[in-house]
Amino acid sequence: MIVFGFIYNPNILLVTKLFTFILFTLLFSSISLAQETDQITDRFEDARIDSLFNDLFYGDDGLFQVPTLKKNYELIYFRTNYDSRTFFAGREIGEQQYNLSSQLYYLHSRGIFLGMSGAWYSQLDPGYRTTVFSLGFSKALKKHKFFRYRLSYDYYLFNSGDVDYDPLYTSGANTGITLKSNSLGTRFNASFLLGKEVGTQLSWDLYGKIKLIKLGTYDNISFDPELSLYFGSEAVEFQLNEVLIDPETNLEYSSYYEDVFGLMNVQIELPLSVVYKSFDIEASWVHNFPQSMDDQIGYLESSFFRFSLGYFFNL
Repeated sequence: MIVFGFIYNPNILLVTKLFTFILFTLLFSSISLAQETDQITDRFEDARIDSLFNDLFYGDDGLFQVPTLKKNYELIYFRTNYDSRTFFAGREIGEQQYNLSSQLYYLHSRGIFLGMSGAWYSQLDPGYRTTVFSLGFSKALKKHKFFRYRLSYDYYLFNSGDVDYDPLYTSGANTGITLKSNSLGTRFNASFLLGKEVGTQLSWDLYGKIKLIKLGTYDNISFDPELSLYFGSEAVEFQLNEVLIDPETNLEYSSYYEDVFGLMNVQIELPLSVVYKSFDIEASWVHNFPQSMDDQIGYLESSFFRFSLGYFFNL
C-alpha cells in the first residue's frame, strides 16, 4: 500500500490532529448509536467482535510499511469491506447473511494509531450493532526491520435499545508480532476480551506475496495467499457417570457444559490485490475448515467472497 506526493508539515501539532480525529469519530459514533436495537443474545456475537476487527486491521501489516514516505508522516486510512457470508471461527451466523464493515484510522510514522470500526449485517434488525474504538502502537525493530510488534486496546459501544442488555465483553487488549521478508511472512496475534468474563483468542497466519503485474515504480497487482489458524473457546457437553437431581427444581441432569480452548478454524484466503497510488483494492475467495473440540459435533466446510477498498489521505 503505497502513497505518493507526501509532504510532512512540522508546524501542525500531533495533539491537535488527534483531538480533531477523536471529535470526528465520536460524532460518527453518536449518530450510529441513536438507532434502536434489540439485544444480542448469541454468545458468538459477543466473542466475534474483537476477532472480526483484529482481522480487518492487523491482517494488513502494510499500513505501517510505506517505504516511499519520508521519515515522518501522518495518514488517515479509510477502508470498507464486503463479505458475501458471515462467519465466526468458521461457524456461519445467519443463513447466507452478508455484511459490510468500515474502518477509519489515523496513522503516525512513530507507530501510533487511533481508529474506529463498525459493521452492518443484512439479517439483523437493525443491522448496525457495534462501534469499536482502538488505540495502539505498532513498530518495527530498528536493526531488524523484518520484525514488527504491536499493542492495542479496544473499547466497544453496543447499539442496544434494551436497558436489560448486559454485554459479555466491553473491551479488549491485543498484542502481536510479525516476521516478514519481501515475499513471505508470518504473524501471531493474541486478544484478551475483557468484561463480565475474560476470553482469549489466538491466531497464527502464514502469508505470501507474488507480484503479477508491475503498474509503476511501486504500484502493482499481486496474488497474496494466506493460511490462518484460529484458536478460541467452545462450550463442550460432557456426560455424567450418573443422573443428578437438582434439589430445588427436581430436574434431572445427565450432562454439563464446559468451555474448552483449542483450534476452532483453519482458513485459506486467496486474494488478488491492486495497489495504485493511494488506492488499495482487494478481491478474495475465502474457504473455512471449522474444527470442534466436541466429538459429537461436526461443522461443514464453507466458502465466501470478500471485497475491500481502501484509500490513504495525506495530512
